Amino acid sequence: MAKTWIDTDETAKQMLTRVLKDRPLLHLPPPLHRVPLGVNTILEITGPSPSAKTEILLHVAVNCILPKNQNGVQYGGLEHTILFFDLDCRFDIHRLSQILKLRITEAGTMHKAKDSQTECDESDVFKECMRRFLYTRCYDSFEFLPALKVLGYKLMSNGVYILMIDNIGAFQSIDRGFSSLPQQNPSRKKIGVQTVFETVVQELKKLVGLHSMIVLATKTVSNQVKSSYSNRVSGGLKSGYREFMPLTWQSFVTRRIVVRRLERKFGDRVSYSAEWLLPALSVSDEFVVCDSGIKGLL
Repeated sequence: MAKTWIDTDETAKQMLTRVLKDRPLLHLPPPLHRVPLGVNTILEITGPSPSAKTEILLHVAVNCILPKNQNGVQYGGLEHTILFFDLDCRFDIHRLSQILKLRITEAGTMHKAKDSQTECDESDVFKECMRRFLYTRCYDSFEFLPALKVLGYKLMSNGVYILMIDNIGAFQSIDRGFSSLPQQNPSRKKIGVQTVFETVVQELKKLVGLHSMIVLATKTVSNQVKSSYSNRVSGGLKSGYREFMPLTWQSFVTRRIVVRRLERKFGDRVSYSAEWLLPALSVSDEFVVCDSGIKGLL
């Protein structure tokens, strides 16, 4: 048995077919629809505050935890479990519930219009979806790093498909302050931004490698300080923001999209723009935040 396994070779095409059969490319809703994401993708959603970064995460989360169909009702979800790391400590469970309930109600209403004989229990669907939404909150790097280290054991039975991190740079200023403190024990590694992110990237690499996950992380940047970073990356983006994250994190990211709040409105709604930096795309998408999530504009 073992000899047969050792002697058997497979081509790259066979390997990709085997891997992608278990975890196919993930097509996310707008504004992340331009680039399908494969396993081990690290997507950074960057932009000033406010620019609907958390709303994008919630919108994607609802699309993931909704069922594909149930009792004949087409919900259009992915039936995936997600884990949400709240580093900003401002997560709004009522907003998540609002989006989810409206999406469930909309699907049920459309189904009743076609088949009034079939009843669907919306409360049961809601509970099932919420069981797929795992949440943890961290107040500093001393909580975030241990949470990442023990996460591998917790995920063994959950099958998490997407790991979301709301504001990966939330503890940057605190960690920078620790690096300036005198070292009491010279033999120990000094705590600082670089050390923290080296550990974060190391632990995330273990997780995505072991569980074949996709990571979505938001990053808040200053709306005032601009540089040519985005111009170099995207080949001509009109306005970019200074990169403040350590090179360890920058090189870890495989996909990057920048979102901004626009001055014009769409009806009574504030509109936003989304532009891909990695890979660099020449198109820009506009969207608004509605009660039931995000709606793309043509």
